[in-house]
Amino acid sequence: MRREDLRKGVDQIRKALDAFDAGLGDRPAEGVRDLGLAVDDLRRSVWAVLTTRHSGNYEDFLARIRVRRATECCEEVLADLHAETVTRDTLGLPVFHATLRELVKLGGGRQ
Repeated sequence: MRREDLRKGVDQIRKALDAFDAGLGDRPAEGVRDLGLAVDDLRRSVWAVLTTRHSGNYEDFLARIRVRRATECCEEVLADLHAETVTRDTLGLPVFHATLRELVKLGGGRQ
């Protein structure tokens, strides 16, 4: 993928957002669909560029991406905990807790 492909994807998203700003009248579903398609195209283009750039060490690259995304999620969960919007019966919390326990084992309890 070239930078031109990325630029085209960004342009598609801008056009879709401009349509929202202009008011879609009675066609909001069509605008949402167009925006979704533009975002998907851009995401595929960006992913192709990134994987090509890191093709020699794809597994390490993918692991770094996952850890970065997980870190962002953990920061958001921590903010929710401080805001007391996460309760003991929050759906998915047991899996999240088990994952944290495994990470502590992996890191030997270091922070």
